[in-house]
Amino acid sequence: MSKVIKLSLSDEYYDCLVKRAEEKDANIQDYIRSVLFPEEDSITPQMAIGIALATRSKGDKFTVPELFGDSWNLSNGYAGVFGRRFFNLVKDKYSDHIRFTGTFNDKGNSIYEVICDSD
Repeated sequence: MSKVIKLSLSDEYYDCLVKRAEEKDANIQDYIRSVLFPEEDSITPQMAIGIALATRSKGDKFTVPELFGDSWNLSNGYAGVFGRRFFNLVKDKYSDHIRFTGTFNDKGNSIYEVICDSD
């Protein structure tokens, strides 16, 4: 089971945290996790984008768990959060490369399509 930790920061520290996360193209949660546990090869939505664009071609459809194969070991609760973050990252930053097809596979995973080859 996952645990939630709350942390209070001054505006200055928060702004610094946001900047550091953005420099790593990560959200705050993934950035903090990577700093606290650098030895862990944690799966991030940014990693999923990179894998999709590196291993798939225009017109290929995929689900996020397929990108990671046996490495996909996220619990159902966290997998759902991860899926929403991946969806938002695609929508906000990569909509010119990947799109949500509006469909799901038999396991309930969102199906995405590569709409142009990576640059």
